[in-house]
Amino acid sequence: MQITNKFGKNLERNEGFNFMLLFLGLLVMFSFSRIEAQDIAERSLSTHGKDTALIYVRGKIDFALSNLNFSAQFEAKIVGEDSAVMSFYGPMGVLLAKVFANKDYFQYYDVFNNWAVVGTPTREKIFEASQVPLSFLDFIRLFKGQILYPLDSLKNSKQEGGRRLFSYVGNNFVDFFLVDNNDRLLQFQKKSKDDKILLNIVYPEYFNSEGDAFPKRYIMQIEERKGNVSLVIDKIEYTFDTSKPFSFYIPKSVEIFEFY
Repeated sequence: MQITNKFGKNLERNEGFNFMLLFLGLLVMFSFSRIEAQDIAERSLSTHGKDTALIYVRGKIDFALSNLNFSAQFEAKIVGEDSAVMSFYGPMGVLLAKVFANKDYFQYYDVFNNWAVVGTPTREKIFEASQVPLSFLDFIRLFKGQILYPLDSLKNSKQEGGRRLFSYVGNNFVDFFLVDNNDRLLQFQKKSKDDKILLNIVYPEYFNSEGDAFPKRYIMQIEERKGNVSLVIDKIEYTFDTSKPFSFYIPKSVEIFEFY
């Protein structure tokens, strides 16, 4: 995927930008609202409140990769499946970057380094940049702590200590889902047919409120990145002021790159 400015100069992407794209994808997918505790097969297909939910999220993200190690605080505001904005902060609350997206338009503004990217946020472009072996729908469900397939398409291969291990065999991969006795997803793992781990996601902790469950912590290990990303959500609210637009002004002095 080539990202260029108005003079045809290519953007030299770094790991930080790649993962900002990745978590833009996560952010948009997080617009699907809380899930209710229910049967695991039903829960995997849940669309409870997804079109109208307002969600405010605050937390911390840590990158520990072969050539990238840093931490940032983040906050996000999401309006259903329509639009979302996310800000990343460094020490002492210094704004590092902002991201806005709806279905048709995308803004990424690196405030610290004074450059920006605008374009069309198709899932192909986002995942080409992030190199994560999941589809758009896969990410939606995994971010909500859901299994990816109907229960009758899975093999239930193990029961131990109230936990269940489900597996799904695809054309060139195998997906594994470790689920506790409360139907909460504890771990997801994608392997190649030659038993190579492609992606591993662990869910160490959940929010529980009024019968709902939503992951609080995620640890993502990506084979292609030779490291892991940890995401901790410390605050979720289901309402906020929507009177102000989410998109933001990018100063004319900023070098802007485009992808469409």
